[in-house]
Amino acid sequence: MIYKFPQFNVGIENPTITVNLNTISDKALDQLLAVDVLLTTDTASFGVRAEDMPYIGTWEDDEIQGMVNDWLVQFEV
Repeated sequence: MIYKFPQFNVGIENPTITVNLNTISDKALDQLLAVDVLLTTDTASFGVRAEDMPYIGTWEDDEIQGMVNDWLVQFEV
């Protein structure tokens, strides 16, 4: 999988994706989460903020990785 973000001039190929659960922010009224994500390859690391990830009703910590994976789809090339 290759990801391309507008702020980076490089495709990020097959990264390890790490979600920092200590950085979760919740727009509770809008039911949108944000969290910091680190994409790491053998040669570099890229930090991004996954924002405006929707949820319905409530969420659990163990659901965040799946939400991030869904959010990342928009950056796949």
